[in-house]
Amino acid sequence: MDDHIKTIERWNIIKEYFDTKGIIYHVVNSTKGGILSKITNLIYLLDYSTIYAAVLNKINPSPVESIDFIKSRL
Repeated sequence: MDDHIKTIERWNIIKEYFDTKGIIYHVVNSTKGGILSKITNLIYLLDYSTIYAAVLNKINPSPVESIDFIKSRL
């Protein structure tokens, strides 16, 4: 992985959150290419996946307690 050290630290915080909540997760790597291509690819993939999962489970995708947790740790 060619991530910056701060990015790696953020991933560790996210993994800690998932582990404390008992959330099963999978690591998704982006396609090959430049950093902009990778970011754009992952944003689209994960945003659409999240919305799709919310619709399937009939839940509101708006609350972002997990993001608030991560921001509080940064």
